[in-house]
Amino acid sequence: MKITPVDIKNQKFGKSLRGYDSSEVDSFLEMVTSTLEELILENHQLKEKLQSTESSLGGYKELEGNLKEVLLTAQKSSEELKKNAEREAQLIMREAKLRSERGLEETHHLLSNMKKEISELKNLKQEYIIRLKSMLETQMKLLESMEAQDQSYKDDLKLVQIPGSSKSESDKLI
Repeated sequence: MKITPVDIKNQKFGKSLRGYDSSEVDSFLEMVTSTLEELILENHQLKEKLQSTESSLGGYKELEGNLKEVLLTAQKSSEELKKNAEREAQLIMREAKLRSERGLEETHHLLSNMKKEISELKNLKQEYIIRLKSMLETQMKLLESMEAQDQSYKDDLKLVQIPGSSKSESDKLI
């Protein structure tokens, strides 16, 4: 059972012959009532403050939970961004390597074709040189043959004299 300040104030004691001094008891009850009222008021204020503090603490705990959640989300996002960046970097590296390999293959193919063309051109040059030499040799033989024929005609003309002409006139024709 709780005792309130009003209970203390309204408390009446019976009188006995050798009892307590009623003014001292009243004075003491007044002091106890006042102290109890102060304690009750303080207790009430402390309860309100506790409630307010608990409410604030709840808000702070909620804020802490939100901050933890935000931090966790940011951490996950950071990790995801990092993974995506690594995947993208690997993809770029693979594409660059493929392009490089394709370029290298094309260069090797082009080089091989150029070497083939150079070889074919050298062979063609050699064929033309051989044909030209052959043609020049044939032309030289023809010229030599023509010179030999000319010499033969000259020799034949020296033998033949035109009737009614002198030997000097015949030499002029040769």
